[in-house]
Amino acid sequence: MFIQTEATDNPSQLRFLPGQTVTGTEIMEFADKQAASVSPLATRLFEIDGVSALSFGPDWILITRQKGEWQHLKPPLLGIIMEHFMSGAPILYAPARAATPRLAGEENILAEEIRTALHRVIDPELGYNIVDLGLIYDVIVGSDGDVLVQMTTTTPGCPATNYLMEGSRECAASVEGVGAVEVELTYEPRWSPEMMSEEAKAHFGIVA
Repeated sequence: MFIQTEATDNPSQLRFLPGQTVTGTEIMEFADKQAASVSPLATRLFEIDGVSALSFGPDWILITRQKGEWQHLKPPLLGIIMEHFMSGAPILYAPARAATPRLAGEENILAEEIRTALHRVIDPELGYNIVDLGLIYDVIVGSDGDVLVQMTTTTPGCPATNYLMEGSRECAASVEGVGAVEVELTYEPRWSPEMMSEEAKAHFGIVA
């Protein structure tokens, strides 16, 4: 992947052209870190000391610096942009759905069977199942057997995101009685090691 940069009339701003669709049509502006919290890419770019504002366009990213020289800022910024697009992560976090009460009876039993099946999905970086890691936020089963799996990853833009989502979809679909399966990625709330099961914490030597 080759990312071009383009100077602007403002020496404090530099346009990055990743050669891929960024927003598609609209322009998104992020004036500060709080505004950037809706985007995994914007959040990471604001982690670079000196970045003061961002704008995303159809096929470009405009970065405003508050301090520092572009020759020093460009390498880490290019690295973040490249890693983001190569990972297949979204520009914006998927909005979390409103909490749905678990259904009683057969649907609830099926949800537990799906959770058991999801133990077969192993995070390739940590080498541990995603259920005990706390990456599965909810399993919602409709009366027709259709399933929604709400999950997250340990970090936004995780390169294994697609692998984990597809593995979750396949494992959920393998359970008898399951209809269509939708896997929804969310980062609300953000994952932390405290979400692990006691067994996982013990495995990784995490002491409460």
